[in-house]
Amino acid sequence: MVGPNLEQAAQVIAENVVSAVVRDPASPLRDTPMARDAAITAIMVALLRIMPTDDSNQLADACNRGLGELAIIGALGPLVNAVDPDDGSVTMRTE
Repeated sequence: MVGPNLEQAAQVIAENVVSAVVRDPASPLRDTPMARDAAITAIMVALLRIMPTDDSNQLADACNRGLGELAIIGALGPLVNAVDPDDGSVTMRTE
């Protein structure tokens, strides 16, 4: 994901994270499109602060910081365990 279009890479990762979070039936993001958009933005901002990097742990930590910004709306749920820097896919954990 190192390259000139870091914003697009951050968006792909953020959308993958939010898609995983909304699969949780108790997620407040599930029925609230504006909250999903806010989540994507928060995660993108956190990712762009550390990009470019291909370190899965750094990417996952940034995603989790972005998710942490959502605690105010009660959107606590699964956290990101790993991010594949090549395609932006995510692996979640449920700690």
